[in-house]
Order: sequence, then structure tokens, then C-alpha cells
Amino acid sequence: MIFSFKKMNEPPKNRKFGLLKCPFALREEVIRNMEFMDAFHFSTLSKRSKRMVHDAKLPTHSITFYFSWLGDMISVETITDGKRFAISLSDTSKRDPEIVDGVKLASLINEPSEDYRKKLSAHLLFIFPFKETVVFIDREIEPLTEFFLWDVRKTFYFVTVGWGSPLFILSEDLIFILETIKSNRCNLGIKIDGANFKYRKPLECEQLSAFHSVQWLDTDGILQRNPKMKQLHLEDLYGEQINDLLKQWINGQVTDLEYLIGLKRYDYSADVILDGIVTMDPTITLEQAKEVFSREEVNGQLMNIQRKVDGQLATVLLDEKECSVVMWNEKRFAELGN
Repeated sequence: MIFSFKKMNEPPKNRKFGLLKCPFALREEVIRNMEFMDAFHFSTLSKRSKRMVHDAKLPTHSITFYFSWLGDMISVETITDGKRFAISLSDTSKRDPEIVDGVKLASLINEPSEDYRKKLSAHLLFIFPFKETVVFIDREIEPLTEFFLWDVRKTFYFVTVGWGSPLFILSEDLIFILETIKSNRCNLGIKIDGANFKYRKPLECEQLSAFHSVQWLDTDGILQRNPKMKQLHLEDLYGEQINDLLKQWINGQVTDLEYLIGLKRYDYSADVILDGIVTMDPTITLEQAKEVFSREEVNGQLMNIQRKVDGQLATVLLDEKECSVVMWNEKRFAELGN
């Protein structure tokens, strides 16, 4: 049985649906094989149909909420066919004929709400089991702490605040993002209005990227404060800060850290960054380093460092712009054939 709608931004004209009379197992199988927008329209027919779509767990990969100067929209990617669907949340994004009107979709949902964006977002997040829920903010939002999306959900897979150019936010906005909004991955391309502000608390995410400026973050003891951190990418660092991060890892306890990248604020010499650090010959070749560090060419110094507490090795690539470190374990060595 195949169901289709001629226009994905219009509801079916006949809202009577015989599927509700089918056995439970058949209903779920039919819904799981629906197109994304067909399943959405079916979920708006009644409270029962909404629950049926929710229970069927139609395969959906990700939902991304975009808020940028180009316009606000929702992007959905399905699992089975990899199709993408875009839904507008602003007048700017409605100009693209390929983007569905979010106001029209929200009008089909028979639930009270003063903000159609909130109603539509909550409905989508309830009926579809997205593997990844992503937020991308690259425009000014005031006040950020009272943004509508936080009323719908506070836990995400990936959160980005600021991207192409630094996004200036208040210190209380940053504290809210780091302490109230939970995510596995967090990208922060921000600058803080307040030169003396330093964030010193443990971070909840497993991967943190801070670019444009990281001077809002207290890097002293950051690895010990965050033993579960797997990837740390920090830009705009002084040479002494990079040196301290390397020493934190060498002298610290066992952590989950797998990658560390520090971009220099200025052209600091290797002498500053490696001051007081014992280095060894690298355990990988230059060809292997291209793969490990995702480089077409490896320019700079390649060396090993070793953690004192357990002897774990890490390889450092130090060039004119950054210091990149990969921490080794048996699995990673096996993948390289070492």
C-alpha cells in the first residue's frame, strides 16, 4: 500500500484515512515505509494518528535548526534514501521555492501555541526519532537565554553558536549555553562582551571547538577538569598556553582525550611551545601523518610525547599556525598497521 501527496506543503484534501482500521503491525509497517512529508501529514489528522507515527519510529537521521542572516529554517535528513527536506522559519528562507512554508505546516497541527515555530518544532521532535538533533546559530538572538527552541528541548547532539565571523554574546548567554543546554559536541565561534570574564567550570560536552577567540576560557587545568573530553580544538592561543596544555596531558592522570588542536594567536617559536617538554622520535611516518592529521602535505615538526602516569604516547605536529596532537591507543595503532 503506497500513500503519496501531490504537494508536500499541502494537506490531503480528503482527511479520512482507512489505515486507522488496519491491524497494529500493518499500520506500523505502512507508516515506516511512508515518505517523510506523508508521515508528517498523517500525524496531523488526529491525536491517534500522531501517536501512531511516533510509535512507528520512522527512520530519520537528523534534524538541524538553522538560524542565520540568510534566514531561519529546519532541515531534515532521512535514513533510508538520504533525502533532505527544508522548512522555512522566516520570511527570508521562504524565497527559495524548494523550501516548504513552515507557517502552513504548523497550521495543520491542531494544538495551541502563540509561536508557530515552537509548535512545529515540538511536533517534529515528538513524532520522529531523530538520531542527531543539531542547532546552528550564526546571527544575533536577543535574549539568547529566552530563545523559543530552549522551551522545546535543551538536549542536542551538536550545538554551534557563531561561525563565519565572531558572534558577540554576553557572559550570561555563554553560561546558559554551557550549563543549561546539553550537547555531545559544541562549537563556539564567539567573543564575550567583558574582557575579564573567564569560564572555569567543567564542560559537559565530549567535543569542544572554540574559534575566533578562546580567551573567555580558562585553559589552566582544563584537561583535569574535563577527563571525559575526547576532542579539544582551541584557537587564538598564546604559545605559553599551548605549552601548558601539552604539560597538562604529560603530567596528568588518564583521560579520554583523543585529539588536541591549538591554533596560535601569534607566530610563536617551537622553543616557546616545547619549553620544558621531553620529545621523542615519532612512531609514524610522514605518509601516515598525512592520514592521521588529514593533511595533503605535512610541513613542520613531527615528534612524540609521553604521559608519565601510564606511558601513553601521543604524536605532535607543530607548524607555523597550529599544534595538533593525536593520542595513541592499541586500536589506533592497529589501524595504521603498527
